[in-house]
Amino acid sequence: MSRGVPGGEVEALRALLLALENVQRSPPEPIFVAVGELARRLQRSRSEIIEGLDMLAGLNFIEGPGAYRESDWLFRRLTRRGEALAELIRDPDDWREALETYGPFLAR
Repeated sequence: MSRGVPGGEVEALRALLLALENVQRSPPEPIFVAVGELARRLQRSRSEIIEGLDMLAGLNFIEGPGAYRESDWLFRRLTRRGEALAELIRDPDDWREALETYGPFLAR
């Protein structure tokens, strides 16, 4: 999930954001995200998952203190911005349309 954000990495970020949306609680509380388990489920490496989590946090899509020891990432919730993005990308047809429209810009 490096800087250029090619198509496969955008897909991974989408899957990661939607996975986090599914585990958040209301009211928000800290959640230990098992990085290894999430990496297996999303078929990514641990370092890619950590990089993706850091990227989502840095872009203000998720909130949480971040890495916790070597095996977990402490997540609190999706931000309003993250919730809005999740709403836009949740439906596979909407996602496909967004990729067709914005994909060339993401590959730069």
